[in-house]
Amino acid sequence: MAAKDIARVYASSLLDLGQQQNALADIEEEIGVIADLVAESDELRHFLASPGIARDVKKEFIEKIFKGRISETVLYFLKVLVDNDRQTCIVEIRDAFADSVDDINNRQKVTVISSIGLDEALKKKLVERMKEVFKKDVILKEEINPNILGGIIIKIGDTVIDGSLAKDLRNIKNNLINSTVRSEAAYED
Repeated sequence: MAAKDIARVYASSLLDLGQQQNALADIEEEIGVIADLVAESDELRHFLASPGIARDVKKEFIEKIFKGRISETVLYFLKVLVDNDRQTCIVEIRDAFADSVDDINNRQKVTVISSIGLDEALKKKLVERMKEVFKKDVILKEEINPNILGGIIIKIGDTVIDGSLAKDLRNIKNNLINSTVRSEAAYED
């Protein structure tokens, strides 16, 4: 089973628990913080992934670090992940969980990549237009990437709308490389 499929199964279970306890927002935040910690810390990631460290040791570590800082639901969930040797999927589980919560709350995450920061008026216009298209609340995330030269790239889930100058230049280059020159148009002096 692929990591994304596994993540969706665990995220679905956590979602059910969150709905039963009316704590989706809290669980989303807690899982997000833990997934960020795992993603940012090589030591933590290696510790959790190490087959040479017993499950009980990993669960004791989780208990020691997180008890009192996160809900009992999320603490228990982390221990279940360790019991089932799925603790290395926490980032994917967080992503799948967040996607499910977004669906429930009628939200759409959109990433806009540009070479420079967008002004507030343009961001507002983009959000309003996307609200009309998706019929959902839009959560806009902005990224700066000077390599795109100009224009913007919009990512919505797995869909990418590339309106960057870099893409246009690549297309021109490819068209020039792949074009054939007609013999009557080519001549030498």
